[in-house]
Amino acid sequence: MERFQPRGRPQGNPPVEKPYAFVPLPQGAARRQPPIGHHQYRDNLLTGTLEGIITARSPVHVASGQLELTNKQPSLVQAHFRRAGQPTLPGSSLKGAIRSIVEAIARPPACLRVTRARRHQQPQQARACDDKTNLCVACQMFGAMGYLGQIHVHDAVLSTGEMAIITIPSLFAPRDREGLYFIDGQVRGRKFYRHGTLARGSVPIEACTVGAQFRLRVDFTNLSAAQLGLLLIAMGQGTPALHPKLGGAKPACCGSVAIHTTGLHVLSARDAALEYDTVTQALEIAPLTQVITLVNQEALAQLAQILAYPGDTACPGGTY
Repeated sequence: MERFQPRGRPQGNPPVEKPYAFVPLPQGAARRQPPIGHHQYRDNLLTGTLEGIITARSPVHVASGQLELTNKQPSLVQAHFRRAGQPTLPGSSLKGAIRSIVEAIARPPACLRVTRARRHQQPQQARACDDKTNLCVACQMFGAMGYLGQIHVHDAVLSTGEMAIITIPSLFAPRDREGLYFIDGQVRGRKFYRHGTLARGSVPIEACTVGAQFRLRVDFTNLSAAQLGLLLIAMGQGTPALHPKLGGAKPACCGSVAIHTTGLHVLSARDAALEYDTVTQALEIAPLTQVITLVNQEALAQLAQILAYPGDTACPGGTY
């Protein structure tokens, strides 16, 4: 794990281990092509639903943006997101976590969609897709400006488990202008937080406890077998298995989850167009994870090391 010496740290004190690492950007250019679209279901492509269970391996906190009174100590807490009063993992958070993995392991390379790096610090071949008629594989699957994408991730509602108040260290925005994030003036890669031992601090947040479970549903339209395989691998169904991280407080080792799929069903093009009397066909997941024509094995191995679970990182309790 990389180390650095924070400003103001007395010389001779050991540097603090960072709870994250980078997957380098591949050398090749992102391959862009017209997306399939949604106007017609294709018999040679896959349309259907993936269902599963998301299990919290560390406390999971997705902020609602509100502070709530607790009528006890601590009196105010950063609240977890809810839908109709039920603790929920928003589909947007799930989609973002899965998309970031797809972007990192896709072959040919996907574009660098979300970054704080300035334009001149991004490799020309990795810049975000800006033409909805000509998209990289990640933008085709998850969407881009003006294009909906072929995957819809539903909100995942808590089905088993409890909420609790935990305390974490104060977290600050990344100093993304530091040299740590760049090599020769170019963005270093995609950043992923490691799993590890929860850091304790003085900031109270509401989080789902370890072992809490959420119902997962992902709808997909007109995916190729290779795209569906890429999606399943990003969700931890392949080898090596990946354990995504999502939500807030990831630097404190919150947000570690495992995804267990419980069903994969597809529709024929005819049945997909119907609103009733549809007949679904169950597909086995394991064979699809062997369709790796869209997977960069080197990047997958690098990411698997970062997202290895359980990790041995002791997330820092202070500024790092």
